[in-house]
Amino acid sequence: MDHRIDDETAALRAALLEFLRERMPDPGAEPGPGTRLDAWRELVGSEWLEHFASADRADPAARVAALHVAEAFGAVPVTGPVDVVAGYLLPLALATTWSAGLDRLRDGSLVTALVPGIDAPGPDAVPRRRAQRLAAVPDGHGVRVSGVLPQVACAAGADAVVVATEFGGRPAVALVELDRPGVVVGEPSGVDLRRPVADVALDAVAVDAAGVHAPPDLLDREDACAAGHSLFLDAEAVGGGTEVIARTVAYCTDRVQFGRPIGSFQAVRHRLADVTAKVEGARSLAYRVAWDLAAAAAGAPADVVASRMWSSGAYLAAGEAAVQCHGGAGFTWEQGVHVFYRAALAGRGGADLAAARTALAAHLRALAGPAPAGPGTGRAAEPVGATGGAHR
Repeated sequence: MDHRIDDETAALRAALLEFLRERMPDPGAEPGPGTRLDAWRELVGSEWLEHFASADRADPAARVAALHVAEAFGAVPVTGPVDVVAGYLLPLALATTWSAGLDRLRDGSLVTALVPGIDAPGPDAVPRRRAQRLAAVPDGHGVRVSGVLPQVACAAGADAVVVATEFGGRPAVALVELDRPGVVVGEPSGVDLRRPVADVALDAVAVDAAGVHAPPDLLDREDACAAGHSLFLDAEAVGGGTEVIARTVAYCTDRVQFGRPIGSFQAVRHRLADVTAKVEGARSLAYRVAWDLAAAAAGAPADVVASRMWSSGAYLAAGEAAVQCHGGAGFTWEQGVHVFYRAALAGRGGADLAAARTALAAHLRALAGPAPAGPGTGRAAEPVGATGGAHR
């Protein structure tokens, strides 16, 4: 990997940061649904959500540059399913040339989905992501979809949800309008103020034929786009971690105790230095993985999983440090630190740690090769102390 963030990429990130800071509502101020929807429509109309999706996925430098720009979405906690749309749905619609899906994503509507999670590793131990598919049956010129999608981001305020289905023996995706009969959206919940989650239950919900898309390579495209979504979350974690550390440094520089800025105290300085190293490590790893994924390097799918675990942990550590270094004020609503801490908590939970650890363990076992042969097929193990010097 030999890549530097050039002036054009840095300028793009700065422009996106300026756009978001000027226009996006503060989640900590509890904006109303109308305010959130207006902000979302302006964000969609600005086409900033498409920057990450439109990057050349076969160009390593382009993927790294797109990741750098996407960090701005973490630095400004935007309300709405930004990661789902920019990190997954738009790339999937572009990759599969789904015109109906693209039109809906671009018309200002709030569209969400349940992003495929990590599946159990196969014989090749390569981590893959598989969508939860709901049942779909033919109905005139369309289909009817039934099933339950758990914990869908921003479902309570969404206009439509993209559902993975099984139709005619083939995997497909369907654009389900949430105002149709048979749709029940549960109460929003979750720790993240930007993206509350809710269950979506579908009972024979009608979907027009134009809203159903079944390309032959859908499973592979879903897997690739879900891996890209994981990297988008890494970028948000890096951007959010960097922002909350910068805010904390500014606070610790201004806050004076015992006649000195609290940032001069060793305990505070070391704590912030430690989490800064973690966040910078997460940035380096995410850039490396984005490069390797575009270059189709061996082991890149497993590295995507490792990057998600590292970046989510680094963001959470930065959020915890920020709350503690702000002292008692760190727990107050007015400081705004809680918004980043909540986002970090949600991201850590979204990493699906159990599945990630299972996938990485399978990958490491595959790298280690076959297990050693049993007794009688190689040199017998020697008991402790059987050779000279074992107890010296």
